[in-house]
Amino acid sequence: MKKEKVASNRATFFFLLLSFRSIVCMWRLVLIIFTLNWFPGMTVVSQNSPENSGPDKPLRIEIPARSTNETYRIIPCGTNGFILFFRSGEVAGDANVNWYFTCYDTNLQQLWVKSIPLVDDLEYRFNQNGRDTSALLFVHSRKSKNPENSYALLRIVQKKGTFIMNTGTLESGAAIGINTRGQAGKIVNVALKQGTSNAFSLGNGNQISVLWMRPDSNSLSVSAVVNRQISKKTSEYYFVRYDTNGLIRREVVIGMQNSERMLTHVRVAALENGNELLLGSYGRGGGTGSTQKNIPVDESTGLFSSPVLNNAQNTISFYNFLELKNASSLIGEEDVINLKKKALKKKKSLAEYSLDFSVLMHDIEFVNDQYILTAEIFSPQYHTESFTDFDFYGRPYTNSYSVFDGYRFYNAIVAGFDQGGMLLWDNNIEIRNLVSVELSQKVVTFSTGDEFVMCYQSDGKIGSKIIRGNEVIEKLDFSTIDLLNPDDKLLSETKGALIHWYGNYFLSYGYQEIKNIALENNNKRLVFSCSKLRFEK
Repeated sequence: MKKEKVASNRATFFFLLLSFRSIVCMWRLVLIIFTLNWFPGMTVVSQNSPENSGPDKPLRIEIPARSTNETYRIIPCGTNGFILFFRSGEVAGDANVNWYFTCYDTNLQQLWVKSIPLVDDLEYRFNQNGRDTSALLFVHSRKSKNPENSYALLRIVQKKGTFIMNTGTLESGAAIGINTRGQAGKIVNVALKQGTSNAFSLGNGNQISVLWMRPDSNSLSVSAVVNRQISKKTSEYYFVRYDTNGLIRREVVIGMQNSERMLTHVRVAALENGNELLLGSYGRGGGTGSTQKNIPVDESTGLFSSPVLNNAQNTISFYNFLELKNASSLIGEEDVINLKKKALKKKKSLAEYSLDFSVLMHDIEFVNDQYILTAEIFSPQYHTESFTDFDFYGRPYTNSYSVFDGYRFYNAIVAGFDQGGMLLWDNNIEIRNLVSVELSQKVVTFSTGDEFVMCYQSDGKIGSKIIRGNEVIEKLDFSTIDLLNPDDKLLSETKGALIHWYGNYFLSYGYQEIKNIALENNNKRLVFSCSKLRFEK
């Protein structure tokens, strides 16, 4: 498994990316023990519980919940433990509410519990971890004409439980990217020690947005991939390095082989000697050959790779989803055969056709001298509700409307590249019965020597698949997570997730409705649960 990177410099430089289209008391925590069986071909062993819990038992926390709409969230902090937090209903002053934060060690024992008053309309978006500090980004829910002032950055010193809101004594800074529809995007640099910030534009133009960004604490600069939209179907792409005042220190044009191709997602990995490898996905928009009509410009047709060597783009390669070795796992082998026949009949290449998926892109992983890129495929899901109404004359008629259920995840593509951007292999995992109201990563990937594991949590089960490059070692298989008691029955699971914690340890959490008819009282309960798992080959 790839080791976590730890910052060696004194300053911790957080970076966050925003897109603006417009801008009760702590529950008592109960430690629960249960037994868990998992992957065929792999073993999941539980961290030993405290002394009075029995040997070889996994650790589990259950918090009684009133509904699945409550705001419990978890931030893994490596060997420092993890932080569980939620917004309470307690009013703190005229316009503030209390948020509760609890830190647990690696044995799921509480280290500290604190409440922090935050402005009532703040909504949590996401977080990033530094060496020993977590940065949480909150955004005002009200519309704002000045997006760079519509956020709050809360930092937590994990071990001490110290909270800092945009000010403090830590030698650190933050870079926040803001994309605003119809305007040039901005990067906001926050000097956390002084409590000051400055914003600068990405460049000249009416529609410029940042697709990816990463700060460099040593040089106090920010590298970014920037998209300048020229027309509805034409964009220019640049790899740019800005200093803290917005002065461009380096700019590389990312050339495109075909104006029909547009980069939809970009990730960048650092190579040796200051070079970079750009990986991501590209789309065709509504270009000819698409298997769908009126394709949104943010849908993806395939993967791309482009090494940047000596401040210049070396090459750029495109890999249509249909040309991947495991393309038949995405749409079915018969469909791929039919498309190949259609392309042959019309004397076209298969690359001129496309599948057009919405994808959620992971960060690049460096494993076994390869650069691993994972993309999860999803689409919004709706259901129709109808009701009977009456017109002016009293005649009944049916009125229908669509209700958003969430995002249904279908598949995850994983691909390995060398440092020159050559595609070495590709594989995927089917995602079943997973609908989420949040667009967050569902699939966890990690290596076990020369093998690669892909897994996810859904409906109280774990789906897993083990691969070695293009080869499938263990097909997709599901294992049920055992509950607390033999008589417990899982009725439903909402917002379930599996995340990497540290080493070969993982956290499984989510809302679970559990029924136990053997209990005389309270035989049905809704809880937010969190469990510690250890994976072994």
